[in-house]
Amino acid sequence: MSKVKNTTNVAIEEQRKLGKFETPKHIAKFIVKWAIRKRDDLVLEPCVGSGILFFEAIQQLKQFHTSGDALKNVYGVDIDSVAVENVGKKIGPDLSVNSNVIHMDFLRTIPNKELPLVDVVICNPPYTRHQHLDQDYKKEIAKSIEQKTGIELSRQSSIYVYFLIHASRFLKEKGRMAFILPSNFLNVNYGVAVKKFLVDKFRIIAIILFPEKRLLFPNAITTTCIVFLEKKKNKKNVVKFLKLNSMADNQNLLSAIENPSLLIQKNWATVNKIRQVSLDPMKKWNHYFYPDIEDVRGLVPLKVVAKVKRGIATGANDFFTLSDEEVQKLGIEQRFLKPVLARARNAPLLDFTSKDFQNLRENGKKVWLVSSDLAKDKLRGTNLLTYIKQGEMEELHLRHLTRCRRIWYSSEKRSPSPIILTYMSRKKPRFIFNEAGMLVLNTFHFVYPEGKAIRNRVELKALLAYLNSNEALNLLRRVGRVYGGGLLKIEPRELERLPIMDFVRLADSNTEALANLFEQLCKSVRKGSGEQEILKEIDRLVGLLKKNLETKGKKGLRLRTYFSSTEQQAQPL
Repeated sequence: MSKVKNTTNVAIEEQRKLGKFETPKHIAKFIVKWAIRKRDDLVLEPCVGSGILFFEAIQQLKQFHTSGDALKNVYGVDIDSVAVENVGKKIGPDLSVNSNVIHMDFLRTIPNKELPLVDVVICNPPYTRHQHLDQDYKKEIAKSIEQKTGIELSRQSSIYVYFLIHASRFLKEKGRMAFILPSNFLNVNYGVAVKKFLVDKFRIIAIILFPEKRLLFPNAITTTCIVFLEKKKNKKNVVKFLKLNSMADNQNLLSAIENPSLLIQKNWATVNKIRQVSLDPMKKWNHYFYPDIEDVRGLVPLKVVAKVKRGIATGANDFFTLSDEEVQKLGIEQRFLKPVLARARNAPLLDFTSKDFQNLRENGKKVWLVSSDLAKDKLRGTNLLTYIKQGEMEELHLRHLTRCRRIWYSSEKRSPSPIILTYMSRKKPRFIFNEAGMLVLNTFHFVYPEGKAIRNRVELKALLAYLNSNEALNLLRRVGRVYGGGLLKIEPRELERLPIMDFVRLADSNTEALANLFEQLCKSVRKGSGEQEILKEIDRLVGLLKKNLETKGKKGLRLRTYFSSTEQQAQPL
């Protein structure tokens, strides 16, 4: 059994490396039904693969034809000779049709030479990341496309970017193009050129984003979107940003693209319409799938009450973080050590106490951050200097981050924050009460509440209750970035945009109720039972308070506290 499992895993990893994922048949039907509109449409599939899109295009054209002429209108190309041979076998002995399927690298094809100009381009390109491309090949293709299109591409671009831009050269004016793409181009730096290309060269009809927890391609590690384009002027065009909450049938999807008003009171998708001239390629386009986050009534951005900073980036974690045993063995002096959480898994709960720190020490975890601002001549006679020289023998001082520092072994300056956040999470991000006062590495963010807004421990815990609620989680998905399998990644500036309740406007009894609930939640998480029940109470209270803030102006809704325990005394942070 283990051999089979290992072989399967290797195959999946190879599939991911090559970026080859077969288009689901129902998606192929949906794409060709939108793209192909008339009997004489010429269709190009630049990456034939198993032929799913290719043959669905033929079937769609057959609806306009009474004979087999539809076969002659579809062209395909693939770098894989086996794929081309298999498609040819499925077509049959018709040589005139077989000649439409070419064994060639599409990125080296020339319009009106190997392939004609067409009315429709449909494609599920390979998703190979730039690290897995041959460097000479990548340079050749990038240079060729830049010379022919004038579009300067980042060398970090995945291969699907080259497919998208090159394919547009084969599309006739007023033609339609539909591409299945990883949604990361909406947010990453190299996607800026892609988005500018789309805005400048096409009417962007719609972008459909698929559910994070239901991947279009099961073995992929990225969420997927489909981009629907027309090659025509776009001055008055309105782009439909359609986010699916669940899968829908093709007719519903087509209707949503043509008439988004049909989505009113539907729960399988949401749509946001943005004028194309307003789209900013420099921004992260995932935000366009939602109404403006700042317009959520009754809430204020987190930056009003707190500042967020990335955790400490050392550039060499194995060197800069040590366990108790390593500290004793090396004899590193205590004055050069600070308590640190090096990994998110070291803080699996919603609070982190001094006892938790002691447990990590006893279990041999790396809990000490090594750092000094002193020059080496000031460190003579210390064991730290010996350790620093050892690091220099391993050329750690020449790494990207360390060589940029005035003193390479001096870590970034951060003070402990009372709240820390797990930077990335596949389940639910955790806003943790950092009671032990730990520093954290960049698997976390520091969240520093402002003293005027969050004045004591009760208000701090009330904030933590809200931040760990499902209301906050839903809003986090709107300000952050979601990848394959629901992986949520949040940058500091994105987190500062998170809408939260205006705690200044809450009555004291409401603040105390939330704080009490957070304490109960911490206890239930530690026990491993009762967590969901407490979360439901938090969500219910947050919902009531949010509704009140939306409708009651500055009067706080005075609710009874949810527990009859002794009322908490406000303590300084």
